[in-house]
Amino acid sequence: MSRRAATVAAPLTPERARARELQRAAAELFFTKGYEAATIREIARALGIKSSSLYYHWDNKETILFDLIRSTMEQLVAGAKSVLERETSPDRRLAGLVVHHVFLHALRPQEATLGETELRSLTGARLRKTLRTRDDYESLVIGVLDEGASEGLFEILDPKLTAYSIISQCTNVGIWFRPDGRLSLDEVAAVYANFALRTAGAPELPASSIAPLAADARAFHEVWS
Repeated sequence: MSRRAATVAAPLTPERARARELQRAAAELFFTKGYEAATIREIARALGIKSSSLYYHWDNKETILFDLIRSTMEQLVAGAKSVLERETSPDRRLAGLVVHHVFLHALRPQEATLGETELRSLTGARLRKTLRTRDDYESLVIGVLDEGASEGLFEILDPKLTAYSIISQCTNVGIWFRPDGRLSLDEVAAVYANFALRTAGAPELPASSIAPLAADARAFHEVWS
């Protein structure tokens, strides 16, 4: 475990480890059946427990969904901030953001994808908090693009739309990536990093420059997963 990752994600207590197990079961059901169609009873049945046991951790079904979306979004923001604290050049910052985004969505695909597909099911304060976190992340990406453009390293038509394009492209990795596929996760992350740099009108980075970014992202996100 890297020191940076350890400072962000503390070791799970037995209670929190059990909650993560319940989260994964709920995420799989929400992902395959849809949040609205899934029931607390079905989540409990999948784990072989009573429905009442789930209420020890969450008040209701929406709280489960919020907890799933919140945890992946906060993880995404934390990973992005770790890159910005460590890297100084806009091209490496952008590559690092992309690599972290790809690793998160590949390692927690169902949970991360729910942030896109089931966001509409959140209400009130939960929805507002989730949207603020999403906006915070988008601002980090836009900030890196603006920085690269101001330094003459990036050629961007519209920073906000470029950020949306890069984020959307990386998020889709969670839908199709398979560990036994043609490319390893490190290779996929490297390709997507250079996709983003091309989109920003910047030169690509060699694999040797992206490899350390991938190693750090793996250490960071495997702790959370």
